[in-house]
Amino acid sequence: MASYVDELPEWVKLPLDLQHEFFRIAEEEAQRLIEIIKRIDENVKSLRSIVSPHIQAFPKQNRKSIIAAVDSSRSPRFSERLGIRYGVFATGVVCLRGIERRSERLEAGIFRRKQALSQDESRHFFSLLTTYYERKMALETLDECDILFMDGSFYGFVYPALDMKKLGLLESESKKRILKETFEMTEELRESRKVIGVVKRSHSRVLGGYMALEFGENSLVNVIDKHLLSLIMPEKSYFKYDSLLGEKLPVIYTGVARLISKGESGKDIQKRAEDKAYEPFEKLEEYGVRKDGLRSMRRAQVRFVGGLPPCELEYPHTINLEEILSESELFNDATNLPLALDLVDNLVNISSKFTEEFVSEIEGRVLEAMIKDGGSLDSIKMFFAFLNPQKPF
Repeated sequence: MASYVDELPEWVKLPLDLQHEFFRIAEEEAQRLIEIIKRIDENVKSLRSIVSPHIQAFPKQNRKSIIAAVDSSRSPRFSERLGIRYGVFATGVVCLRGIERRSERLEAGIFRRKQALSQDESRHFFSLLTTYYERKMALETLDECDILFMDGSFYGFVYPALDMKKLGLLESESKKRILKETFEMTEELRESRKVIGVVKRSHSRVLGGYMALEFGENSLVNVIDKHLLSLIMPEKSYFKYDSLLGEKLPVIYTGVARLISKGESGKDIQKRAEDKAYEPFEKLEEYGVRKDGLRSMRRAQVRFVGGLPPCELEYPHTINLEEILSESELFNDATNLPLALDLVDNLVNISSKFTEEFVSEIEGRVLEAMIKDGGSLDSIKMFFAFLNPQKPF
């Protein structure tokens, strides 16, 4: 039974002087944020006049195609209790027609690496490996659906892959093969004209970069597009970046915003941002990575529900976005994300504690099997303890 002290807010458990100091800091931070919000509201007025003509209302939603979504989840952290660095992941797909669930498939996987290898190597390769299995499952689902959503951008994996190369972590043949095949599968998905990426954790700052380049207005370079467009877009509307930018890639304008926010300037800032966007494709060309696909991609922000931020979509130029948005029951009213993607995300979600439970299951099975086979309990316990005595989280 919890004690009275346990039920108290954490704040009042601190010494009185610390409480007062944190109250003072909180007030200062609140005033700072108020000023930022006021500045954004003031500057968004000029942006509204520029962007509003490019915002369109949803078409009539009268289509009911088969919509699929693929997603995966992986351990937020590794477990090293058994002397091996373990991670787990799950990949799933859901197919819907409207709100009727037609099929689903779930697969589980394990990631293991020697503890001697760096955490950076494990983290980067684990991310690439889960992307590989996502792309594989997406390809296997294409014949079952008319439209397929996948979590994240098409080529997001090439940027951590470049980090791996710079750190000398992309030398083994197995890693090279995984990268090459992940890219090849991504190209197949792009060329299918069925697949759309949903960038849930978007950091796009295209509008801030655009305002800086076109009008010399740098006040919005640190504000993400989702925030700005939440102040401009009505519900059941969408904004296609190419309507404003033409053939120029949105990622280049985000690159411009990043450079300016770091204090950089100069007439060649757009060229530097473009070089940065294409850098992974050029430096990973030996692994079969090419930049042609990136050049053909388009982005849009879609707001189905007022009161929620828009959802960023990435899609090949061969896809007609208006046809996609004419699908009935496509979005979840509670999240403003595609309903199928929300469903599969819930199915494959792996909590931060699950990896430890999974490793405990391995440990328990080893103990049980070894004892049945006449093994020494003390030897088994010492084996695990010697490998890595680790406190539970």
